[in-house]
Amino acid sequence: MAEMESKVVGAAEEENKAVDGGTAAAESLDSSGDAVDSKEITEADTIDTTVTLREELEHRKGRRMKKEKKEKTPRTPMDKKKKKKVVRRCIIGGVAAAAAIFMVSRSMAAKNAPMIVYTMPVTVEDIEETMSTSGTVKSEESKTYFAPLSVKIGTVDVAAGDSVKKGQKLLSFDETALAEAKQVAQLNLQANEGGYASSIHKDNQYLAKLGEANVNLEVLDQQIADNENYLKELKKKAEDKKAWYANQGALLQVSLLEWEKKINDEKKALEERNAQELKDGVDDDDKEKKEKDEAAKGQIAADEEIYLNLQEQVQYNSYDQQNNQEIRDIEREIAAVEKLIGEYESYRSEMKTQKETSESGSMDQGSRSQLEANTEKERIENQDDIASIEEVEDGMEAEFDGVVTEVEAVEGATPQEGAKLVTLESTEKVKVEINVSKYDLEKIKAGQEASIDIAGREYNGKVTKINRMATTNASGAAVVAAEIEVLNPDTEIYLGVEARVVIHISKVTGAVAIPVELINADKEGDFVFVADNGMVVKKRLTLGISSDIYSEVKEGLSEGEQIIMTNGQELEEGMQVTAVGQQ
Repeated sequence: MAEMESKVVGAAEEENKAVDGGTAAAESLDSSGDAVDSKEITEADTIDTTVTLREELEHRKGRRMKKEKKEKTPRTPMDKKKKKKVVRRCIIGGVAAAAAIFMVSRSMAAKNAPMIVYTMPVTVEDIEETMSTSGTVKSEESKTYFAPLSVKIGTVDVAAGDSVKKGQKLLSFDETALAEAKQVAQLNLQANEGGYASSIHKDNQYLAKLGEANVNLEVLDQQIADNENYLKELKKKAEDKKAWYANQGALLQVSLLEWEKKINDEKKALEERNAQELKDGVDDDDKEKKEKDEAAKGQIAADEEIYLNLQEQVQYNSYDQQNNQEIRDIEREIAAVEKLIGEYESYRSEMKTQKETSESGSMDQGSRSQLEANTEKERIENQDDIASIEEVEDGMEAEFDGVVTEVEAVEGATPQEGAKLVTLESTEKVKVEINVSKYDLEKIKAGQEASIDIAGREYNGKVTKINRMATTNASGAAVVAAEIEVLNPDTEIYLGVEARVVIHISKVTGAVAIPVELINADKEGDFVFVADNGMVVKKRLTLGISSDIYSEVKEGLSEGEQIIMTNGQELEEGMQVTAVGQQ
């Protein structure tokens, strides 16, 4: 008998040690947030606790996978510190629950005691839903510099990938080549003037002038036709404007006549009533008569005020018909176009004359006029060349802060006029292009704020554009392109690199919230088990927005209710339990 009592006492002591070990494991996790001190629990306790915790995590993972299948979109990450705090709290509760339930339940099983469950309270939290993605950094403004004329390049001061400031030199032309080109243009001006007398005697000039006349006539005919069409549009516009003001004036005149008639009728009615009252012997001091007279006169005065306003509008309308600024502007433009057409027609007439004289080969006045025109044309061209040379004598400069993305200019080379030299993309106007899946498309809207990480530097952003047509990505999935403007760009931005983007979708302040990990789901929807007066209660949930930590509970729970952390236990509504609260 004594031996049996000793065994019972020994077993009880072993169970108490196991419980103490589970508690020590929970306290160790609570203080460190990471691990259990191996000195405070036995090896056997550690193994039991680890197995129970693994079963709990696997059970939660299975629930979460079911929920994620139900949900169409993944949850987005939130504050890491906050997440670590909540997860640590869940793990601490799980470890404590696993260790305590495993040990204590053995000692209490004989007494048929209720199952021990650990609970967490429903809290009020600020929840923000975000969407994390990545995209490519691109410039919203680009400038390509072309060769203004064919002249040798001296130095190229930038290379592709360089960051430049506004006003910084991009390249320069060879000073000697520029000086020579300028001198050639100036000599051409002199040669055109001095060569006029001798050129008219050369037979080859006839052919050149004839070809020139044919080309110019074709261009002039097109220009005249285009301007005549434009002139018709202007005239119609002016006529429509005048007609509108005339119509308004007519309507005002009609209104003026109507109000004039109304006032006259009112005055006549007043006179007739006064005459009748006089016949009827109504005294002028009669109160009712006075009131009627005052009311009638007041109405007449009000109507006369309207009449005066209409007269004023008529005057304004009359002024507008004669002096409307828009009509006058159109008329001036009509005069300018008519003058331009006249000039084109005059020049076309000269070209026709030039063609006829060139064909006949006679050196009459027409031929001389044609030669003069050609000389003037060359003078203008050479002056343009001189102006272009003077513009680049100090080199080409960047028009804005940016990054050089393309350099085709080569030191010592002579590009063709109009050839591409340098391309500059702005870092003052920068965007990030992203692709949005069909699951996230309903969340993103223009105007939403965003946080952008470009090569480790943080920037503020805003969603500015969402395409209305989907494309297919490399995986074959349909995606919609969107643009996020970088609100505070700087010269440290790298174009063409990948940027990490967090779009702030929505935020709820002071929401009833529960950790995402505690939500269960079945075919009927989301639910949790709640401990209520020692009994398990299954509560259905209506959820709102979610972060990766919390879900907003719109319906189903109130602040302070105790949610059961299932810890792998099989729970049914109505079960008797002993709840142990976790904070």
